[in-house]
Amino acid sequence: MNPQEQINSKQYWRSAAERNGHVEQPPLPGVTRRDFLEAAGFALSLATLSGCDRAPVQYALPLANQPEGVRPARMRYFASTCGGCAAGCGLLAGVRDGRPLKMEGMPEHPLSRGGLCAVGQAQTLGLYDSHRLKGPLKDGKNTTWKEVDDQVAAELRDLAQAGGAVRVVTSTITSPTLQQAIDRFLKQFADGRHVVFDPVSASAILDSHEQTHGIRVLPRYLLDKAKFIVSLDADFLGAWIAPVEFTAAWKKWRELPRQASRNDHAEGVPTEEHAKPEVDMSYHVQFEPRMTLTGSNADRRIRLRPDEFGLVLSHLLQLVAKHAGKDIAADQLAEPPVAPAELQAIADGLWQHRGKSLVLCGVNDVEVQVLVNHLNHLLDNYGPTLDVQHPSRQRQSDDRAVEQLVTDLKADQVAAILSVGVDLTYNLPPDAALHDAIKRVPLKISLAERHDDFSKRARYVCPDHHPLESWLDAEPVAGLFSIRQPMINPMGNTRSALESFAAWSGNQIQPLDVLRAYWRDNIFPRQQEVTDFTRFWDRAVHDGFVQIATATTTLVFQKDTAKLVSQAAPLDGLFLLLYSKVAIPDSRHAHNPWLQELPDPVTKVTWDNYAAVSPALARKQGLVDNDVVRLSVDEGNAIELPVHVQPGQHDQVVGVALGYGVPGTDRFAAIGPQWIQSRPTVGENSLVGVNAAPLVKLADGSMQYVRSGVRLEKTGRRHTLATTQLHDSIEVPASTRPPGSHGRGVLVQETTLNEYRGNPSAGAPKEHPFADQLWSDDHPYPGHRWGMVIDLNACTGCSACLIACQSENNVPVVGRDEVHRHREMHWIRLDRYYSGSESEPDVIHQPMMCQHCANAPCETVCPVLATVHSNEGLNQQVYNRCVGTRYCANNCPYKVRRFNWFNYAHDDTLENMALNPDVTVRVRGIMEKCSMCVQRIQEGRIESRRLGQSLADGSIQTACQQSCPAGAILFGDLNDPESRVAQAMNDARRFRVLEELNVQPAVAYLRKVRNATKEEQGV
Repeated sequence: MNPQEQINSKQYWRSAAERNGHVEQPPLPGVTRRDFLEAAGFALSLATLSGCDRAPVQYALPLANQPEGVRPARMRYFASTCGGCAAGCGLLAGVRDGRPLKMEGMPEHPLSRGGLCAVGQAQTLGLYDSHRLKGPLKDGKNTTWKEVDDQVAAELRDLAQAGGAVRVVTSTITSPTLQQAIDRFLKQFADGRHVVFDPVSASAILDSHEQTHGIRVLPRYLLDKAKFIVSLDADFLGAWIAPVEFTAAWKKWRELPRQASRNDHAEGVPTEEHAKPEVDMSYHVQFEPRMTLTGSNADRRIRLRPDEFGLVLSHLLQLVAKHAGKDIAADQLAEPPVAPAELQAIADGLWQHRGKSLVLCGVNDVEVQVLVNHLNHLLDNYGPTLDVQHPSRQRQSDDRAVEQLVTDLKADQVAAILSVGVDLTYNLPPDAALHDAIKRVPLKISLAERHDDFSKRARYVCPDHHPLESWLDAEPVAGLFSIRQPMINPMGNTRSALESFAAWSGNQIQPLDVLRAYWRDNIFPRQQEVTDFTRFWDRAVHDGFVQIATATTTLVFQKDTAKLVSQAAPLDGLFLLLYSKVAIPDSRHAHNPWLQELPDPVTKVTWDNYAAVSPALARKQGLVDNDVVRLSVDEGNAIELPVHVQPGQHDQVVGVALGYGVPGTDRFAAIGPQWIQSRPTVGENSLVGVNAAPLVKLADGSMQYVRSGVRLEKTGRRHTLATTQLHDSIEVPASTRPPGSHGRGVLVQETTLNEYRGNPSAGAPKEHPFADQLWSDDHPYPGHRWGMVIDLNACTGCSACLIACQSENNVPVVGRDEVHRHREMHWIRLDRYYSGSESEPDVIHQPMMCQHCANAPCETVCPVLATVHSNEGLNQQVYNRCVGTRYCANNCPYKVRRFNWFNYAHDDTLENMALNPDVTVRVRGIMEKCSMCVQRIQEGRIESRRLGQSLADGSIQTACQQSCPAGAILFGDLNDPESRVAQAMNDARRFRVLEELNVQPAVAYLRKVRNATKEEQGV
């Protein structure tokens, strides 16, 4: 067997059950004969009547006063800064007829480089959330801003005269203007402090640099310059610090040059006239206790217990120190949990790439982070790949200040507390004494957008604007200043935090005036290119950002700061690992149903958090998926969660996501269709998920997200998780499988870097010959022929494309129960395939949407010609013709068509403003699927005709393509040989899924190339 056949012989599976040969069927739990007959009759009536339904009549009215520069029904894009988190990604906000509709990444932005994550894409729905507060509250009742300002100002004056302590608690503030406003506000008080509290803290990184470099700073990680990456529990492609920025940078060294396809490559013998390609890729090692998105993309993934990071780093530090000719004195180190030969190979690789390597760590432990700093120092990484001269401001939490705040509150030493951008009492570990102390604080003010746990305790609630409604700025990294501008007038009587702090400082001034004044006094003088401030400001607003040179300071590494960890902590029970998910990075986003219904990229679970355990631990404890367990720690804090069995997780670790069980998510109880057998989306606590913050420990100046001594107890109950893990499973019949395939090998293909260097077509199965055609070639494409290519070597599975598609194409939210019944409506799904053992699996992520087949099986079976082929290669769905037979879905080999079982709710007038008017809102009883964003194709065609120009390559981008942080998706005209998509279609790595069926899909994939040996890949 030649090497590519070995690679292709790997068996792929999507869950432990599927690995053992079980195929999941749509659930029908507890159905009696009567229930079945009722449901069957209901479904029959739907099928009978749905084709007769008339679409609702809608009227379009013109604007009474046409704004200058606005063309009706045309999208205008404005540069801004994403407010989804503190990463500060560049944003292009699409506004149509005065309302923001679609968020896109800014291609020119030096951090995000055109990408935008799922949270950033979902901001539109958050803007039109009817549950946002409409105005200020006092003691839970509506009031006016004048009354709030008068009374707050009076109470603050009394506090200032009495010398009372005032605390402003915020999440990370990257806005220099807002920071200045907070500082000015606090100067009124003898004891005024700003406490930065992030729900998931990176404080240990800043504290460790205070020890090693004498300055408390978060370095900027330059992954685009790192060719050897060692990550220890840092999910930098998923939810750690700035995943869009890191994904775009990480992808630079994962790109492969285009290599022309050659038939003889399929036999593994390159021809002499084609030299072997000069190809280089970064090497990425991931140490982690649970399967993360970053770990699933690593070249080498190694499971570690959370307490073993210090020991592994100590061994690596000693090995690298030997290369550097230095002796690090230490007590005898215990045996490492990793094979010594493997650690030696990693140390050798780091040393060979010194100055081009990077060690990063997501553990919130100062002792461990100091070891990381020492290792990067020995490798000469500070400067080339780790920038402390121009540091990041994207995480600024100070755990020591948070702990001191709790101490002061309990001692009744705080007279006023103001919470901005963080739900203080929800995210802090619960403490009855702390909650009683907060009740005793005389003045409590919340600036939350909606009711949260702290705002319910606050006397005054002064709701902040949504990020799309307000002026603000940001400095995510030193020297990069960006503007956030409003896209719409405030939807309610809200007020920006900038204006509130200015008002309470005695300055009644508009946010735009505050912003311009700060930029005129502090930013404009630092540049020399423009002499007129108005020109400088207008250019900054137009471009969305400016880069200004910053003064650098020579930082000297403090020696003798690292203390080696001689051994791991003694094991007592299990370890609990608390983390943030890609879709719900913190509790602020729990009210967004798009994000709640986004399948987690790794587990594929929606609408819940859970206790993730390894298959081995599940067998040992007698657990199966959906069993409810009680998780308890030494102090007696306990929560109850359903179990999810997760391959690749450490056998002594239980993983639980934070950000769930948020007050107010009971609103989603009836979000799905309410029919005979509908079940609520919320759990027994009437909320979506369970708050795991009670298990976080704040001690020794650190938020501790790893707990030892955790106990698991079965409760005897079950809670069904809605997971898309095995939905729409594709199985290739044995009679059509190519040689060496095991039923899944033709769906995803991969090879190793060494094999690819010798043969760019390595990893391809033997060609499947087609002697005869079932269809005649009756689809001419005289003009354009649209197609798509997806690079599996770049795709990380982050799922930003899914939310981009949902926002663009009005895909409805169906709720947990319908997802559980295999009825999710997403037009694109991210298939996640495992291979290898259940304890050490390899992972491939594959976006799957309608393949727009030239020989489309769906078109031949539709009795009403509702699915037809266009002369530009698109498989089109005619909604008015569809009567809901679902024959097309049964005949689709890719299982990518979605059936509307219900008229999904559109009864919220405000939230309906998020709907794209260019795309039909579908009604019950019809089939729908990916359209290749045909509305964007039409818009591009009309614009080119207006300008009298031909369509340029790249002028039309699908929603999924435009959002992808890794640039993994290419779309364009296959009839244009110079287009990027046509060139990618001729790449040696190109393959089509189920090509052996001769359906001739217009979507192709580029084979994944792993920078690993065949032994590491289990072949």
